[in-house]
Amino acid sequence: MMKEDNGIFFSIEAALGLIPIIIIIMTVSNTNIDYTDSYMEKQYFQKAQDTAELMSTYTEHNDQTILQKVSNALSENRDKKVGIDTARNITSPFLGRTIGNMKYRLEEINYLKGSEIVSNGDIKKAKNVGVAVKCYGNYLFKLYVWQ
Repeated sequence: MMKEDNGIFFSIEAALGLIPIIIIIMTVSNTNIDYTDSYMEKQYFQKAQDTAELMSTYTEHNDQTILQKVSNALSENRDKKVGIDTARNITSPFLGRTIGNMKYRLEEINYLKGSEIVSNGDIKKAKNVGVAVKCYGNYLFKLYVWQ
């Protein structure tokens, strides 16, 4: 009678075939799947983009957009502080109506080198922040939105 040795080779091949599956399972189980931060970042980003787009397209009584009014206020005033105060008076009511209970900060980053125009919260305490950048004329505006 002949003894068959095929059983041991089959067992070794099956064990070796399971190694890639085990590696994939371990990789997936060690992956940190936390959608809350990325979801919030996306939501804030979209809110910032939509608001900045509204600021560049929304016109009121005199057919000027919000960013156009702000740019005019900054360029027409020789005193930087007076220009920023005028721009704040233009943007604060609009952002309050548009963004609601969210926090925001609008700054000009080209000529005013990141000077704050208007803000209603401390951005340093924010965990997730959405950012949008819009240009009007020679001015480059950066809008931050967070909760």
